[in-house]
Amino acid sequence: MFETNNLAQLLTEYGVYSGSFLINILSGFIPVINSEVFLVLISTTLSKALFLPVLLISATGQMLAKVVMYLAGRGILKISFKKYEEKMNEVLLKMQKWQSKTGIFLFISSFTGFPPFYLVTIAAGMIKMNLIQFFIFGFAGRFLRFTLLLYFPYYFKEIFW
Repeated sequence: MFETNNLAQLLTEYGVYSGSFLINILSGFIPVINSEVFLVLISTTLSKALFLPVLLISATGQMLAKVVMYLAGRGILKISFKKYEEKMNEVLLKMQKWQSKTGIFLFISSFTGFPPFYLVTIAAGMIKMNLIQFFIFGFAGRFLRFTLLLYFPYYFKEIFW
């Protein structure tokens, strides 16, 4: 998780844009690095004018990492997913039930996190979902999710902080 000192150091060293991109790329590969916590924390300190660029950079960084995971699921890159094998089978079964609505399923996962977008990304590669469709639906879900995470605390920071 992020501590306030570490966050301040990251933003000082890399800037808001680079820091957002870096955190979101890393969180796309490593589920324990939580981009959501990062966005909530910076939302209370950012100027509202920076929200749109940060949202675009964050969603893009996250999806670039997810494209790599998608390619791994497709077998183009070699990454071991053995520890997720049981969960992957569950996700693949769910995706098969949604057959013609895979894009909607992907959007729901990328927006809500259920089933985990990490696993859905790999499964999308395994079923050979169209990469452009994958990116568009995933980006839309992540963008909306991140929008809520930035704006909600911003408007309610007097209540919470």
